[in-house]
Amino acid sequence: MLQIAAKLPPGALIGGDAERLAEAVLRSGGARFIARAVDLVQDGPAITGWREEQGATVALPAGPNTGNSRFDPGPPGAMLCREGENCGFTLPGFAAEVEAFTVAVVYRSQGEARTLASVFTGQTRNMIFLSERDGMVQVADRQATVGISLPLRPVPGARLAVMGYDGRRLHLGLDGQWAEAAAAIPGLAHPADFFIGCRSNRAGLAKTLGESRLHEVLFWPDRCLPGSEDPEDRAALAALHAHVRWSF
Repeated sequence: MLQIAAKLPPGALIGGDAERLAEAVLRSGGARFIARAVDLVQDGPAITGWREEQGATVALPAGPNTGNSRFDPGPPGAMLCREGENCGFTLPGFAAEVEAFTVAVVYRSQGEARTLASVFTGQTRNMIFLSERDGMVQVADRQATVGISLPLRPVPGARLAVMGYDGRRLHLGLDGQWAEAAAAIPGLAHPADFFIGCRSNRAGLAKTLGESRLHEVLFWPDRCLPGSEDPEDRAALAALHAHVRWSF
């Protein structure tokens, strides 16, 4: 039996991608929501919250989500979104105004997940949303200032969709594809809410609610990782891609 009298670096250990991602998210000031039973807040059978991995915050059910959330332990675990029903969560008031952010969603669907996530600054202001439908994943704002799309391509496991905004450019990533566009998006200099699996607390938006299995959702409320030259941002994005590649 061969024994090595030395400590291997984390990168040499099989199965260390989740741990490296957790460390990178912490260093870069992000929040990571993992679909697992230990992170669910429940009142009887009802899911009343989704804890961030480190327990630092809890995403609450969106206004129209009146007990609609369901959890599948897997593996891999998944929060279930059903067509026409609001099964979403929100982090209200995450920022006094939107200057930069990154959202990443690890998910599976049959091509009609529709809304995956959104950053919302009020019904009379604006919203940037990430969605999947008609064979495409799109990031756009409600005022139609800008929109970027990438085609769905066959993947062996879960998909990774990323949207980021740095105040000047909007970025979209999908399974290793990237696109970006210059964008001075109006209506963002206001308190903002983050939504998972839906667009806002408004009821009656059934056509924006599709069917998906959300395995993980990551959110950086003040950093745009795509296109960044910051070593911590680049490390976090690389750790995320490695984690999805090897864990899903």
